Amino acid sequence: MRQLLLEFKEMDHSILGLMKSGIRLSFCLSILSILILLTYDFVYTVPFVYQIGFSLFKTSLFFIVGFVICAFAFSRIQREIKN
Repeated sequence: MRQLLLEFKEMDHSILGLMKSGIRLSFCLSILSILILLTYDFVYTVPFVYQIGFSLFKTSLFFIVGFVICAFAFSRIQREIKN
């Protein structure tokens, strides 16, 4: 855990900013998907609406993980290039 926190502290500000922006975008997508799923639960009981909401939620979670992993990878690549 200490190693992970150290990686975050040593990360370049531009990479960290890009990661934060990507996580915010993914979080907005997940909120949209939750609203779609709530619409399915309370208003429409069409399975198509459920599939759209659930797929969008899974995609937003994968985007969050992807942004974090790519930020670590780019940070490590940048550190190796400097050395």
